[in-house]
Amino acid sequence: MTTIPSDPTTTETEDRLAILELIGRLALLLDARDWDALELLFADQVHYDRTSLFGGEPQTLTPAELVSGYRQALGNLDALHHLITGHVISIDGDQATCAANMQGTHVLANASGGPVWTVGGRHDYQLERNADEWRIAGLTFTVQWATGNMYIVTLAAAASQT
Repeated sequence: MTTIPSDPTTTETEDRLAILELIGRLALLLDARDWDALELLFADQVHYDRTSLFGGEPQTLTPAELVSGYRQALGNLDALHHLITGHVISIDGDQATCAANMQGTHVLANASGGPVWTVGGRHDYQLERNADEWRIAGLTFTVQWATGNMYIVTLAAAASQT
């Protein structure tokens, strides 16, 4: 596939590096729980689909709504660690997609079972260039495996309600 960047001074290699950095920042900021910085990674509207993991329907959210959900679900965990690797990027002007493998480890000491839940699967990103920066406009997670106590996320979210 031949790609033609919208900015003739931006090369495809520079776009790919920017996308890799954007997705790397997603994992690092999520794990650091830097909610304000995390919000800046997303486009004005984000198609968000985690139905393979929790059911429900895909959603279209603002960055603030998406990050609020992350904060509620993950903010009270004892530890959190995401690995995103194997990126395959396709660029078409100001739009791009990226497929990558993802593994997330979630830790919470609790009286209701084991303290760790690890989930692995595939992230499919839709990206868009906003001015001269790439932003995440869509994120679909397709679970492939999980091990441990998946209820620790529910327990952590419940703790944020109190």
